[in-house]
Amino acid sequence: MTTKTLSAVEKLDNAYIEDASETVSDSQQEFVVREFDPKFMKKTMLKSLGMMKDLGHDPKGKTYALLSSLYYVTYAPFMVPFALLGKRTRMVSVLTLCALLWGVAATCFAGVQNYSGAFACRLFIGLGEAGFGPLIQVFLSRFYPREKLGIRVGVWLAMAPLGGFINGIVAYGVSFIHVKLESWRILFMIEGGFTVLLAITAIIVLPDDIKSCKWFTAEEKDYLMYERYMSMGPEVKEINWKHARGAFYRWPQVMPVLINMCQQITGAALSAYLPTLLQENGFKGATAQIATLAPYGAAAVCMIIAAKASDRFGNRGWPTQFGWLLLIVGFAIFLGAHESNKPAHFVALILAEVGHYICTPLIVTWSANNAGSESRRAVAVPLAVACAQAVAIGSGYLFPAEDGPRYTKGASVEVALSTAGMIFTFIYMALIKLENSRRDKREGGSPAPGTRPDTAQYADEAEGFRYIG
Repeated sequence: MTTKTLSAVEKLDNAYIEDASETVSDSQQEFVVREFDPKFMKKTMLKSLGMMKDLGHDPKGKTYALLSSLYYVTYAPFMVPFALLGKRTRMVSVLTLCALLWGVAATCFAGVQNYSGAFACRLFIGLGEAGFGPLIQVFLSRFYPREKLGIRVGVWLAMAPLGGFINGIVAYGVSFIHVKLESWRILFMIEGGFTVLLAITAIIVLPDDIKSCKWFTAEEKDYLMYERYMSMGPEVKEINWKHARGAFYRWPQVMPVLINMCQQITGAALSAYLPTLLQENGFKGATAQIATLAPYGAAAVCMIIAAKASDRFGNRGWPTQFGWLLLIVGFAIFLGAHESNKPAHFVALILAEVGHYICTPLIVTWSANNAGSESRRAVAVPLAVACAQAVAIGSGYLFPAEDGPRYTKGASVEVALSTAGMIFTFIYMALIKLENSRRDKREGGSPAPGTRPDTAQYADEAEGFRYIG
């Protein structure tokens, strides 16, 4: 490393510097994005494994819909507070403790005897994920630059459909275990206990930032911090409240909120009722779990491909639009095909699931990319997720049992919301293009290579900062 590089790092004093390099150990990257996902458990497996029957009579599915929705009651309100707590204290501690809470609550779910106990566990599961889901995306931004963040968030979020894929196999296998415990209780014990073990491991293994990475030499740390400094400037450890407040009203942060609200309602409803829709398509009991492998597997692969392409071309908007298009086409086929045309319905659900999961990482990465500073990012990302989860409470009622097998109302709402999401995405892309052009004119052209926007002071309003379209 050159003396110039070292001196630049030394001048940063107490500034908190984020790293953004691909030189991070491959094994450690894989641990972050593959091994540690508290969304590992899919609530959608429970109906077909007999939970509703064991907890009480629910012929219309309304109690199950309430159980599904209660998760959002604690999930949505606590996202921003947990993110700010992680920013101000040790982020990895907040992440791992919340994951531990999630695992304990999921394990306790295995012992519930009625819906009251299930409701209580659901609330704690939502609380645990509130401190993990959005915050992990802010955490990953400490290790990767804007132009390389999409694929990392995509790989991490791909664990959701991959988890559904694995859970389909696990749930199918569990249904054949002949013991006194019900199958769904065994499923919760496996997945809750596994999450607890991973959370305890992560507390020991995961670093909070590049400075605390034990697998780097001092010279490597200097280089990585310098690279991050050249990319986005320094980050201070303290919360910049002006930046944090700006996330609530500035259009670069508000537009992803609107886009994600459309995406989350469609996605939450689809995920919650996928096994039910597959059962209506002719897959019964445990076989419905195997049938989820196709949509979840396709979604995981396509999500990663789309995220990689988004990073490669430096664009979030067009891949997101492709996801919206698949959602619209999927549910349009679902609406138009005759109920006896089971193959068409199955293909429609695969297209919709793929479209949903393509949009998911791109929207939240878009929000993180265009926030500028970590203080604004620590609010913008969880705000986009929290607002989306708040409105997603109603998603548990889009496909009531009495609407089957056509589910015209739910599918129509999915098409309408996907269309709205596509329109909001177009508006956001247009606003970004206009704003970047305005800044080019004001600053005499595009930023020169090596320009360091002072995002620590001015966030996304810094001179030399350009929004990703």
